[in-house]
Amino acid sequence: MEQLDSLLIEEAKQDPAAFGALVQRYQDRLFNYLYRMTGSREDAEDLTQEVFIRIYKALDRFRLDAPFKPWMYKIATNVAINHLKSRRPASLLEDDVPSTAHFAAPEAMAEQHETQRVVFSAINELPDHYRAIVLMRHLEELSYEEIAQALGVPLGTAKVRLHRARALLQEKLVQSGVQQGDHELQHRAEAPTTLS
Repeated sequence: MEQLDSLLIEEAKQDPAAFGALVQRYQDRLFNYLYRMTGSREDAEDLTQEVFIRIYKALDRFRLDAPFKPWMYKIATNVAINHLKSRRPASLLEDDVPSTAHFAAPEAMAEQHETQRVVFSAINELPDHYRAIVLMRHLEELSYEEIAQALGVPLGTAKVRLHRARALLQEKLVQSGVQQGDHELQHRAEAPTTLS
């Protein structure tokens, strides 16, 4: 995967039209991340464009031996946090977030949707830097190493921040009435932080 990213970036450095392939590869993931960070589809759309513009302008400085995803998420996180600071208070996530789960029974789907709504509402209440790290790990499934690179911190610091973010998220979920075992993030919050 990193090899394909390097090829696309190398191509885009020579031919600006090739940048579109890189955008197509990551635009959905980046939009979803920014949507979870901002809680607004409109803001996420604008910020996704802004991030890709910044990436395009900085392509000449990107080292091909470095992984692309952490660099992209670092830019996206900085853009999102700066945006959030300028528009406090943050709004809650919209309720029509599409679910990736497939349940047969409508009751199970309704219960899952409600749990998902409560979880993302709790995530939205986290401080921006904690929200970013939780989303990078659990929504975007970045490795601890990729998160550390995206945040520009040592690996141990990234693990500690994720642990603190999970603990704070756990507190918010308990306050919201989510019982232990009701959702996957809660289990991960209780698990020891190990390399993935």
